[in-house]
Amino acid sequence: MVEKFQAKNPDFEAVVRDSFARQPFMAHVNAEMTALAPGVCELKTVRMTELTQQHGFFHGGLVVSLADSAAGYAAYSLFPPSSTVLTVDLKTNFLNPANGQMLKAVGTVISEGDKLYHVKAEAFSIDNGKEKLCLTGLFTMMCLQGKSDGVAVDGK
Repeated sequence: MVEKFQAKNPDFEAVVRDSFARQPFMAHVNAEMTALAPGVCELKTVRMTELTQQHGFFHGGLVVSLADSAAGYAAYSLFPPSSTVLTVDLKTNFLNPANGQMLKAVGTVISEGDKLYHVKAEAFSIDNGKEKLCLTGLFTMMCLQGKSDGVAVDGK
């Protein structure tokens, strides 16, 4: 991975991996963080019948969710200590059905600001070692400084 950005938190890898490990939805879909560098995150999950739609493809909602998490953690890898991440906006386009044995999403930061980070994310279906681009998207992530990355209490 080419490192284009500098992490503001020297412990970014531990912080990002800890946050990811606490996501019940990602655990539910058996997603794994397979690569992480400042401004870049890769997630993968394997095909399970429960993750597919009526045609046997990975469900579109899952494809977008995996891309959203990859984008969020790519941005979060650049955040300062004592902050957390939330998605502000996303625009995705499906290019091909996600019809493989594995689904991979890669988030890459395009630009960073004080509060808003713009991220490109792509999702690929992988079948017999061959990758096919299924989704591309642009995501805006917000850096919430001074907020815990833990469970929100009363919506705060």
